[in-house]
Order: sequence, then structure tokens, then C-alpha cells
Amino acid sequence: MSWRSQLFSLAVHGILILAILLTPWPPEDWVIWLVLLVIVVSQAIRSQRRISARHGEISLLAQDRLLWRKQEWKIKQPVWMIDSGILLSLKREHTPRGWFKALRGKKNKLWLASDSMSEEEWRNLRQVLLTGKRDATPVKNHPPL
Repeated sequence: MSWRSQLFSLAVHGILILAILLTPWPPEDWVIWLVLLVIVVSQAIRSQRRISARHGEISLLAQDRLLWRKQEWKIKQPVWMIDSGILLSLKREHTPRGWFKALRGKKNKLWLASDSMSEEEWRNLRQVLLTGKRDATPVKNHPPL
């Protein structure tokens, strides 16, 4: 799990909360102030939960496919990369049985943070995604969001 992603999320939401609290509000606008505060706090909690929920091992398969959470996903191009992370747009290859499961989670955006894996794994992953060349053995990584 990426501690930098969690820290960044907390910092952004904390700044927004401080801005709401420190802004001089007229006494008759207390309802607006309270609603804004509740929205930002709830979004901060939601963000932390989403970051914590998106972890696990990834195995890169042949071509533009990967295995994550025991399901095969196709990497939709282009892959967006910066020094601290990679954003993958994924589409599930095989939909599970049942209409509810089929509708839920067919597409997914996954943020792989550099601090969630070793430096060697990070370099290998970036090289594989940039060149498109995959070895016969899968490269394993641990992503957060």
C-alpha cells in the first residue's frame, strides 16, 4: 500500500477542511459551512478507504494483459506514467456469472505508486510498460490506489 498516496490525500483534504474552517462565514450561512465541512470530511474518509482497498499482487501476462485479484484484465492504452506512479486503465477480460457481478467492476483505473514496490520492481515494470516487451516469466508487483 502506498503511504505517499494516503498522505497526499490527507493533505489535500486537510487543506480544504482548514480553508472551510478559517474562512470568515456570515452567521446566517452556518448551514452552508456545515454542509461543505461534512462533504469534505466524508470524501476524505472515502478516499482513504479506496486507497486501502486497492492493493494486491499484479502479474503481467503476455501482451497487454495482467492478472489482478484472480481476474484477467486487459490494459487499455495509453498507459500514463510519471516518476512517482503509473495509471492503468483496465478492462476485465471475462465477466463473472450473474448480472450484478457482470455490471460491477468491468472497467477499472488502477494507480500503481512507486513506493508500493521495490526500486528494482519499479524499474522493471516501467521498462516493460514502455517497451511492451514481456519475458516468459510474469513480473509481480503490489499496487495501491
